[in-house]
Amino acid sequence: MGHAGQAQREAGLVGEKCGQFKTPRLARRLLESSHMEHRIHSPRTTDAALALFTAAFVWVSLPADARADTYTNITLPGPNTGEILDGRIYLPDPLPPNPPAVIMMHGCSGMWEGDYPGNGATREIERWGLELAAQGYVALAIDSYEARRPSTKTYVQYQNQCSMGSPLRVDPYTTRVADIGAALDYLIDTHDVNTDGGVGLLGWSQGAQAVLVAMAKTPRYSNVPHATDPPYAAAVAFYPGCGAALGYNFNVDGGFWRPANPMRLHMGDADETVSFDDCEARVETAHDDYGNTPGTEDELIWVPYAGIGHTFDQACDGAECSEPYPFATAKCASGPTTYNCARKDADIDSLDFFLTEVVGG
Repeated sequence: MGHAGQAQREAGLVGEKCGQFKTPRLARRLLESSHMEHRIHSPRTTDAALALFTAAFVWVSLPADARADTYTNITLPGPNTGEILDGRIYLPDPLPPNPPAVIMMHGCSGMWEGDYPGNGATREIERWGLELAAQGYVALAIDSYEARRPSTKTYVQYQNQCSMGSPLRVDPYTTRVADIGAALDYLIDTHDVNTDGGVGLLGWSQGAQAVLVAMAKTPRYSNVPHATDPPYAAAVAFYPGCGAALGYNFNVDGGFWRPANPMRLHMGDADETVSFDDCEARVETAHDDYGNTPGTEDELIWVPYAGIGHTFDQACDGAECSEPYPFATAKCASGPTTYNCARKDADIDSLDFFLTEVVGG
């Protein structure tokens, strides 16, 4: 595919879409997971991890059915005057003061299950929203499409932008990044979320591309760092497009993109929708040229999966495929060798990452 086709593929992407869980899982993981034990002893995360460990025992003392987390569709002000965005919010109950929060950005096939808001969000968003609320986070998913729908497109048509080109397509590198900022403003104004290390980002595919820009150390077209780092403590990105359309001078020595704060990037090397090699090149540049290696203050954790393709975390098995979409509690003994096992691996490690890096006030 030529550069123009590659850019359109990254911006739009192709073919993404294929009771609540109340267990106080954090305490169990802190006690049983060697991964978390290692993170607790890391000098950079000791205080936050110990605070979470203390809070975990409070949760353990409560019966699971004492929680009454809520989730509902909402509207909120967009980044432009008079613009109203649709969204879905997941709230812990009780809502702690200055809670931590995670902003979630959908992929190019839209935010809603079956393209209908009454069904709730797509499986991966719903699964994460419910789990984050159960862990004490405010989780907010933003629909970047409906507010910009032209009269020439039906609701369903505009929710599916994987093959849609400009100017109809919502730009993931500008407009959707502004939506992240609007979501942050809403969370601060409405729920008084902790802005000092208490907000994370989570994105899939085209939404992950917006996350890459929002978390970047520099603007897209200048290698001069922002005067102030982005206000997001950590981010997780699933299978974004990382090529030239992202910016950051990619065609010259791998470009200069790197995250300003800790970030995880999960991707399968058999992805036929976006280029695995492009993302790997971005990671290598961030590691080799800018020192964003695992364990550093602004680490970039690269998690490739052999033989795994796009949207792997939409895989499920049995009860996992139905509401309330239970979150994985254990990895596969065989390792991440299938889509479903890769999903469990990515979700468990990414949740532990958020629990460590994104904390309440």
